[in-house]
Amino acid sequence: MTNPLFSTYTQGENRVTSTLIAVLENVNNQLAEDFLEALLDESDISLVTFENQLVGDGSVPDAGVRSSTSLLFETKTRRDEVRTDQLRGHLSYLCEEAADTERLVVLTPDHELPRAVAALDDDRVVWTSFDGVVDAAESILDRNRGNTEQSLAVPTEREAFLLREMVRFLYEEELVSGKEDRVLVVGARKAWPEYEEYGLYFCQPQRSFKPARYLAFYTDGAIQPEIPKIVNSIESVELTPKGVAAVDSLSKRQRKTLRDIVDRLRDDGADRYESDQKVIFLDEDDGITLEGSVRNDKTAKGSDRTVAFVQGHRYVSASALRANPETTSVLEDS
Repeated sequence: MTNPLFSTYTQGENRVTSTLIAVLENVNNQLAEDFLEALLDESDISLVTFENQLVGDGSVPDAGVRSSTSLLFETKTRRDEVRTDQLRGHLSYLCEEAADTERLVVLTPDHELPRAVAALDDDRVVWTSFDGVVDAAESILDRNRGNTEQSLAVPTEREAFLLREMVRFLYEEELVSGKEDRVLVVGARKAWPEYEEYGLYFCQPQRSFKPARYLAFYTDGAIQPEIPKIVNSIESVELTPKGVAAVDSLSKRQRKTLRDIVDRLRDDGADRYESDQKVIFLDEDDGITLEGSVRNDKTAKGSDRTVAFVQGHRYVSASALRANPETTSVLEDS
């Protein structure tokens, strides 16, 4: 029997681990492998192998289905709680698995490699933060059949839902770091003029973002100087008066604001009207205002050709932006 997605465990570490394993169990094998490869920064994770004409000692079975990877997980929901002795015990268990690939995955909210993991100095032990889990999930959610290599699996609607719910669960458990200094930068050819007109950000429903304090718009080869603060969001709403009335997560003021903007969208004949959208409420007065736009100077590797700083969305540091950089290269590692 498969695991329930929303775990019934009350202990935090068990609840988080159970949810992660349930998602992996309920997506197709290729997506699970892609997710784990992104999470562990490896390219040869194979959960199940299918082989024809196995060569054995004196016998040749026609085919075989085998598991070649053994992954154990140790999860912590608070920082600085990893213990070396506990990890050594897990490694003893791992040795009994005798798989081709053996890893002990240590999953924590720490901002850097825990000292207990570093002390082991064992290549089988891999640490990753919950930020890494979100990044791995988002890399898969960003795939679509128009922009993805044929060798990569594209999630079905159901699989995308499971991944988004897992990401949302991690946000709600407050396991993803950096919100206070994080700026979400979105590709904004259409979104920037919409923001200037309506003061909101619209995008496809259920689009997954890390928690961020601010939102910046990248268009015309630059990050625009007005960087408003994020104050609320709706994952999905039909942009009609009836759709707005059905949302129960808005303050009275936000509901009136959205209702007024829906009326303006209708009067303007905007294509957003009557569509389902994710809506992010923004506050320019409590945001960041730069001295000027931040020009993109990112180039392709080994070339002088400029490439887009943002494709879809990315994140930068608010502290780095407040220094009023002239070019995006300053933000690459921020």
